[in-house]
Amino acid sequence: MPKIKSHFSHRKFLLYTHIKYKKYKKVLFGVGIYYLLTLFLIYPISPCLFSVFLRFKEPVFVSPIAAEEIHIRSDRYGDGHFGTRRGGGRRKHKGLDIRADMGEPVYASKSGVTATGWVKGGMGKYVKIKHQGGYVTLYGHLSEITVNSGAWVWQNEEIGKAGKTGNANYRAMHTHVHFEIRQNGKHIDPLPEIVKKR
Repeated sequence: MPKIKSHFSHRKFLLYTHIKYKKYKKVLFGVGIYYLLTLFLIYPISPCLFSVFLRFKEPVFVSPIAAEEIHIRSDRYGDGHFGTRRGGGRRKHKGLDIRADMGEPVYASKSGVTATGWVKGGMGKYVKIKHQGGYVTLYGHLSEITVNSGAWVWQNEEIGKAGKTGNANYRAMHTHVHFEIRQNGKHIDPLPEIVKKR
């Protein structure tokens, strides 16, 4: 059987490939630059725009309880204002105890990512939300948690129900939500932040 000679030799193939590469070199270069720009310039714009959107939409914190007025707990076990002395004067209250009815919905004060937990002798059932700008809010003594840990919640979205879990489980203590605002790890008084907001 006679051998069939190929008119497309290896040398011609390399020459053909080189010519094609030179022809499409600018196109390949352009595609590469496009992907680099997308990776390093365009992609980070999305989180930045989202951050700007949140700051524009949510310039303030809102009360975690949907009430006309904020009522602070005051009973035989103490005053619920920020900075009041606790434990026989050994420590200061790091949050605000906002009066609420048992089972009343508790809402996210700002949008963010949740973390849930339970401390038997402290906060009881609680939700912590991490926000833009180094802020964290905490909602303690809940009777029920209605969000999953690691979930994104929007401002005014329900996260739990008011209760008396943890060290708030005394008959004479008023039902309330222990509410904290921290900025870069430092506790700040929530009352001036939320008193005129909802």
